[in-house]
Amino acid sequence: MQDFNESDRDVAPDPEPEPELQAETASAEEKKPPSPTTQAREFNLNQIIQTALKADPVIQSAFENITQAEADLITAGLLPNPDVSVSGSLIPLDRTFTVNRQGGPPQFDAGISMPIDWFLFGKRAAAIVSGQHGVDVATADFANTIRLRIASAIAAFYSVLEAQAMLALAQENNANLTKVEQIILNRVALGGVGTIEADRIRLSIFSSHRDVHARELELNVAINQLRSLLGIVENVPIKVKGSLEIAAPAEPLQIDTAFKLAEENRPDLLSLQRQLAKANADIALEESKAYPQVVPKIGYTRQFQEQAIGYPDANSWGAGVDIVVPLFDRNQGNIAKAKSVLVQSRANLQAQLTTLRSEIDQGVNAFASAHQVLVNDDPGQLEAAKNVRDKINQAYELGGKTLIEVLDAQRIYLETYRLHITSRSNYWHSLYQLNAAIGKEVLR
Repeated sequence: MQDFNESDRDVAPDPEPEPELQAETASAEEKKPPSPTTQAREFNLNQIIQTALKADPVIQSAFENITQAEADLITAGLLPNPDVSVSGSLIPLDRTFTVNRQGGPPQFDAGISMPIDWFLFGKRAAAIVSGQHGVDVATADFANTIRLRIASAIAAFYSVLEAQAMLALAQENNANLTKVEQIILNRVALGGVGTIEADRIRLSIFSSHRDVHARELELNVAINQLRSLLGIVENVPIKVKGSLEIAAPAEPLQIDTAFKLAEENRPDLLSLQRQLAKANADIALEESKAYPQVVPKIGYTRQFQEQAIGYPDANSWGAGVDIVVPLFDRNQGNIAKAKSVLVQSRANLQAQLTTLRSEIDQGVNAFASAHQVLVNDDPGQLEAAKNVRDKINQAYELGGKTLIEVLDAQRIYLETYRLHITSRSNYWHSLYQLNAAIGKEVLR
């Protein structure tokens, strides 16, 4: 089963569009012919997801968090540098040392020291464990950023498809009312009906024009939201290739099943769990820092005493250990802070689990409702409404029906088709929202 945060996914083949929606599909932006050098960019769902992921600067920023965490891990594993000291002492200031005027003798000292408490008390090992947990947290946060971006891109894709279908339906309704108007004008010219019916149909056409304009604005908003997600700033027409039609509806999930899957796959939940592990590692790290610094050292000394006191120059060596006695500062503050972070991480994890339960419950119920509406939808209802509308239009042209009946049939067809579009759009939106809530593509 494919993870939801992966961008490669199968897209169902586009079925044949409804005959009524084939005639009018141009959006408000598409009405303006592009310049000869400007071509519309067409995207399917996969292309939209890929482009949105590449265009999002937040994703790049989240990826840099991984790089920074890996850099911290490298730093945690580095051994401390040795300390080399070179000095000269007992050098004459106001006179030269002699046998009769002794002093010194002058000497040259060289030494090297290196702390070993990182090894004795496990400080380096604790830092590496904490650093690795930091990388794990940053990786989970990055995966969650991708999850949210994919969910937004998919939602924008289906919003555009819905807006396109609604606009095409509004244009079809306007075209049908225009045909009815022509029929009425012919009948008025022949004296079959009064001019009041012509005025009535003009009012309906005016309302239809407003509906078309409103749908154009809705499509423009949806396309601009998609354009923003795709990172397209230039004025290039955008087309979306896809369909709202559903070949085989997916079966709804049980809430407990979906919640269990979410616990296993949600990257934000995984991040909080890893933050909890990191908080425990940080406590061990701060407690190891409470141990003293231990710095062994070894040195060499050259004494220049032949000229000063008449004895041969001498070489010698020495060794020692410097230990910082943790009498007052035993890292109490950082240990207390690390323990507080652990408590905070537990609270954040519990809060996220509570929120996740609510999100899963809402997502499962929304998809179940959309699935039920889709399954219970009579597939012949739309065709029946269309046939009734066309037959009443024909009967009205022959004088067998009233204008009220014509407009009522058109209204029923319009409402039925809108429900048809909305139900399919709700299905796709709720399906992918539930996948996003789970963190994995379990519904197709």
